[in-house]
Amino acid sequence: MTRRAPLWIVALLLAGAAAALWGSTRLTWGTDVTPRFGVGVALVALAGFAGTVAVGGWGRRVVGAVVVLAGLLAGWAVLAEGGTGGGRWIALLGAVLLVVAGIVVIRLAARLPTLGARYRSANARRASGDGDKDMWDGLSHGEDPTVSNVEDDR
Repeated sequence: MTRRAPLWIVALLLAGAAAALWGSTRLTWGTDVTPRFGVGVALVALAGFAGTVAVGGWGRRVVGAVVVLAGLLAGWAVLAEGGTGGGRWIALLGAVLLVVAGIVVIRLAARLPTLGARYRSANARRASGDGDKDMWDGLSHGEDPTVSNVEDDR
């Protein structure tokens, strides 16, 4: 049995990244112009959490890779922008949190909980290979074993 990784770690990292990147646009950077790229990257962080929860398997790893890429690009933009104000350092912290969150998603993709496992339709169930067990599972889902399926008779 695999132990589930806590999803709150990813949520905390991405929320912290979003808050830092958005907040950095509200502070001075020590230059004449305060960069506004942080708002868009903050939205990427929030979308990254939604994607992490919504998909599983390789799709989750793709979401993690996109989050890492967004964090690297944000960090590069912060370093290229210049300035010595507090906003720059907070934006850099947000970029680092974004990269760390993406790496955690990629590494723990199989262990993070997903949506939808309990909400699958009864028709999406897979046969276990044990006829008796499948019959009882079918009864639990309201299937009548005495009614033959037209497709099974062909």
